[in-house]
Amino acid sequence: MDEQTKQFQRIRQVVRGKLLVDEPLSKHTYFRIGGPADYYFCPKDLEDLSAIVDYCQREDVAQFIIGNGSNLLVSDEGYRGVVIDLSETFTHIHSKGYVVTVGAGVQLKTLLHYCTERGLSGLEHLVGIPAQIGGALNLNAGAYGGEIYQHVQSIHLLDKYATLELRKREDITAGYRETDLPSDSIVIEAQFLLAEGNPKEMEALQEMHMKERRDKQPLSLPSAGSVFKRPPGDYAGRLIEEAGCKGFRIGDAMVSKKHANFIVNCHLASARDVLRLIDEIKQRVFNRFDIMLELEIHLIGFKEK
Repeated sequence: MDEQTKQFQRIRQVVRGKLLVDEPLSKHTYFRIGGPADYYFCPKDLEDLSAIVDYCQREDVAQFIIGNGSNLLVSDEGYRGVVIDLSETFTHIHSKGYVVTVGAGVQLKTLLHYCTERGLSGLEHLVGIPAQIGGALNLNAGAYGGEIYQHVQSIHLLDKYATLELRKREDITAGYRETDLPSDSIVIEAQFLLAEGNPKEMEALQEMHMKERRDKQPLSLPSAGSVFKRPPGDYAGRLIEEAGCKGFRIGDAMVSKKHANFIVNCHLASARDVLRLIDEIKQRVFNRFDIMLELEIHLIGFKEK
């Protein structure tokens, strides 16, 4: 019996949820790229999630929480460890007055629909962001001049020792596409403080934002959204286009002809194709503008250089 099978059996003894071996992560990312995860786990409840976190801590097994996979580039070799998927578990939403409590596995679009129906306003600018609540909170998702933390009241986390922790908004630092939430903690749920709104006006605003997304972004091909963060006082897309990268292609990975800050998977792009293209873009932009672009997408399963 090989070591992976033995490890599977040890994990199986402590958890109750769905546990898969060598699950292709290309099935779970918007890029449709990525090799297999050693183990792919969907916990049944908080107790089950705590059990896998405790196991990984005790046995020194790497773990990674996957949301929608909309901003990930996963290595062709995959991920050595346990990938944890919360999308089947933490899917509750309820409200009391203007406070909405939502589980980390809820889709952002589901939360927006819930809030719009009830006239709970404040999150409309997040429409079209393909994220689950947990991922959106970890990275302070935002668009159209607004960010998710503008309306966060508190967050419940599970730390690496499987202990629950409550973080108030004032105890969280949230910047542009980043927060100071511990990288080894897991968002369980959040509370948002919203305001009274008109459902028809909220719908109209969201439809306007969605039209803008459809007009400007290459939504017909697999991608991971904006590849690079916006540099201070400028836009990554403008710099990349001015550097002559629009439409540039390596293998099946191409800089979108519609929006230069998107890399699209034209057919069967590999992670290596995308990484080579990223390096080429960064070099060209640096040579032209003396600006080093910073990644907004996250690299998973790659060996650190």
